[in-house]
Amino acid sequence: MSNVESVDTLSDNRSHWCVRGPAGKRIEWDAEITEEEENRLIAWHSLTGAQVENYGSVRFETAPGGRGTYVKVHLQYSPPAGIFGARVAKLFGREPQQQIHEDLHHLKQIMETGEIITTKGQPAGRARGTSWKYDQAVRRQVDSRSEYQTSAA
Repeated sequence: MSNVESVDTLSDNRSHWCVRGPAGKRIEWDAEITEEEENRLIAWHSLTGAQVENYGSVRFETAPGGRGTYVKVHLQYSPPAGIFGARVAKLFGREPQQQIHEDLHHLKQIMETGEIITTKGQPAGRARGTSWKYDQAVRRQVDSRSEYQTSAA
């Protein structure tokens, strides 16, 4: 989970969480496990005094035909500053639904390949193709998309 700075175990069913929120703001809370089934389910809720009240669960289900595992995450939270805070979080890419989607995608990559696949440090490809005609067609497509995006904004 890319936004999690630390999780400290307080007892068998309680933990203290520190995460990075919008604009790098540090958010902390204590959580309690409310339900646990080994290899199937873990559910929790934040305790009184949490900066962000939340509750949720992570469920693991065998995919049909024994072809892997479904990981289903359910999260409910009350963002600081209400709807405005949720919009700011989304703007900064820190909205929990966005982060969960990215984190599950990274988990899938790690489970399947052993690493998170990135393009960092890789060349972007050739500046031009091997065909002048192809290069002109691609340039026209990119230019028309840019015009559309500019006018739509």
